[in-house]
Amino acid sequence: MNCLRISLCATVFLFTLSAFAQEGEVWGKSPTATDDRFSNPNKPLYAGPDGWFNMGEVRASVKGSAGTTFQLTGSFTENSGDFNVVKDLQTLHFDFGGAGRPAPGEYKIGAKANMAGKMVKLSFADVGNSKIVEWSSEDGAGILTVKLVHGFTYFTCRNVTLQASGLSNKGDLAKPLTLGFEGALSPE
Repeated sequence: MNCLRISLCATVFLFTLSAFAQEGEVWGKSPTATDDRFSNPNKPLYAGPDGWFNMGEVRASVKGSAGTTFQLTGSFTENSGDFNVVKDLQTLHFDFGGAGRPAPGEYKIGAKANMAGKMVKLSFADVGNSKIVEWSSEDGAGILTVKLVHGFTYFTCRNVTLQASGLSNKGDLAKPLTLGFEGALSPE
């Protein structure tokens, strides 16, 4: 009988742990768009991977006594080879150093952009509160993965470290920013 209780307690404990572990990695909360590929096979999919359609989600935090965090889901756009996620007064910028969409693969996040060398430069800015706070990538900041899924260009990165680079980055805001991103652009 005691063995059964111990087994039951262990099972409940493992389920509880797995629920908490998965909770931190839930992304893609954008509304799911209609998928009529079976009823109308000549029409392209409306929804990209995990429901994304020209939208992206940014999660970022600055460690320190203030514990500043940024969490936004904004429009994800391409303009002459530069990519931006914008929501209100916050912007995440991707620079691949070339025109057009990047080929699928892994790109090192660094201080300089070079599409042929599989390097991308990232920056995040918040211009609210009458201040410009900004963080930019340096070499070795992390990896950005680009995939092509059902024609959608899908971008993901986790635990990217950006360094303070804005004129108003003072106090805790002068500390590094840890950033994660997920989003997809519709087929060209």
